[in-house]
Amino acid sequence: MEKNRIEENKWIYNTEKISVVLTGIIIFVFFTFFYNHHLHFAEQTQLFLLTSDFFLEKIGLPGGFNGYIGGFLTQCFYLPYIGALIITLLLIAIQQVTKRILLSINDNQYLFPLTFFPMLLAGIMLLDELYPLSAVTGILSALLFGWLYTKLKKRNHRFTTGLVIIPVAYLLLGGVIFALLLIMLVYELITSLKAQKRTLPEGRKNFKILHYLSYLILAVCVPLLVQRFFILQPVKLAFMSEFFYNIPDKIPSLLLIIFIIPSILIFLYYIIPSHHLRNIYTLVALMIIVLAVGYTGFRLKVNFDAEETMTYDYLARNQQWDKIISHAERSYPKNYLSLAMFNLALAKTGQLGDKLFRYDQHGVDGLFLGFAHEYITPLMGNEIFYHLGLINASQQYVFESMEVMPKSGRSVRSVKRLAETNLINGQYRVAEKYLKLLERTLFYRKWARDTKKYLNNEDLINQHPDYGEKRKLLVSKDFFFHAEDIENILYLILRDNPRNKLAFEYLMAIYLLNKDLQKFIDCLPMMEDLNYSEIPVSYQEAIMYYISMINSDPLTGSRLKISDSVKSRMQSYADIYTKNPDARDLLRQYFGGTYWYYLHYN
Repeated sequence: MEKNRIEENKWIYNTEKISVVLTGIIIFVFFTFFYNHHLHFAEQTQLFLLTSDFFLEKIGLPGGFNGYIGGFLTQCFYLPYIGALIITLLLIAIQQVTKRILLSINDNQYLFPLTFFPMLLAGIMLLDELYPLSAVTGILSALLFGWLYTKLKKRNHRFTTGLVIIPVAYLLLGGVIFALLLIMLVYELITSLKAQKRTLPEGRKNFKILHYLSYLILAVCVPLLVQRFFILQPVKLAFMSEFFYNIPDKIPSLLLIIFIIPSILIFLYYIIPSHHLRNIYTLVALMIIVLAVGYTGFRLKVNFDAEETMTYDYLARNQQWDKIISHAERSYPKNYLSLAMFNLALAKTGQLGDKLFRYDQHGVDGLFLGFAHEYITPLMGNEIFYHLGLINASQQYVFESMEVMPKSGRSVRSVKRLAETNLINGQYRVAEKYLKLLERTLFYRKWARDTKKYLNNEDLINQHPDYGEKRKLLVSKDFFFHAEDIENILYLILRDNPRNKLAFEYLMAIYLLNKDLQKFIDCLPMMEDLNYSEIPVSYQEAIMYYISMINSDPLTGSRLKISDSVKSRMQSYADIYTKNPDARDLLRQYFGGTYWYYLHYN
């Protein structure tokens, strides 16, 4: 009998261990290969400084220590695979600590699937970019405090420890103190229920009530006192702290569920008799429930559209233009943000004029990103203006992004771009200020030190492959910038610098997308200054259509000519268009990537 019990325990132990390992592998693979750009984006939208002032600034806030730890780990997302590994280890740690707390209540190891609930919910939470990593480190820390509390066997020791833990945990961890408080109260309730089997003196019953009330009063009063006398902030923020959700005045329901679930599990473990439900059927049923909850939560929270947008953003930020184009061939942009980065990649590789209409376009909104009251659009939109040579517009978009960024935080990406724009503009003192900030980071220190050699060195900047090119594109005349007036701005740029080929192709793209053929035709002579060896395909298609409508060739006297293949395809298109009343589907099949099809059907 004893031998069978030992074998049974060993089998359960191995089953749990395999479950933990498999779960860890799934989490690591998912965040490494399917959701990795969420991690890159999180790293880019914070600025973590390795200075004593930054540390003191953080820990001076309720929950600031937890915020500091979360930010420190988030900066490591800069390294491939490290972010996924950190998340995996944190989530497994949550499961392991939960398991140890629950086993102190009930040693039934067949219930182990329940220990995965807090871990799964924390992982689901990270699918939303609005939850920082400090939300996970806070939950883990609260569970560690709870485990310490439940390990104390003497009631007096627990009571004294609880009076210390509550204010300390609030100052270190912030709002997750209420998850800890629930763990402590439920644990004390359980010990009271166990003690009811014996007759308790009235004084000890009163002590229990005092026990509960003391914790509750302390948990409520400490945040209020801090809010009233030390840090002036809204009451809701004082209780929750700012390190669990990136919209400070909002407390999402998922966060509240995660705070409550450990205490519910503790009570559930208590009400299930330790000698019941020790069979394979219980284990299988609980596994199915946990998997169902995990799958449902995953489907509700996962956002592959955002991951796709962040992929385009990551590749554009790192100027990996060919990878953007190859990625678009597998997964075409689903929104204006991604489409704008894709069109920028076409322009930077000299393919915008040839391939603009091979992909679904949705007007000029797919070329430029207007400023919206959120931080992602201007942060991505600045890339377009930067490469067009509109350095001040790029700088303006970065500032606007920081203004509306959650918690008004600076981001390492913004600071890096501000250093570059000021360097290009010759504002060396301002650029130096931003470079000094980056010198205090872990992963941008080397870049900042290397870039400082360009300060006050005109020759070196002019020789730089990126900064030197942008200096050549700088506009010499001042003008008022507004994204809605981008057509006129591009025209001014070309008047100032007729060799800005990128600006020319964007201007021509605007005219084509707006179906403004006359303005398009009027700009054709600029191609001579830009040394085009041949006319881009979409331009040829537009010119051919113009000729068919006006019966006049705008290329008369030009060395640039329409190819015979385009003329032939125009004739084939016209035959189908004029002879078939329902020509749209047929034309889409053979001519869907032409300007003619866009002109007629988009």
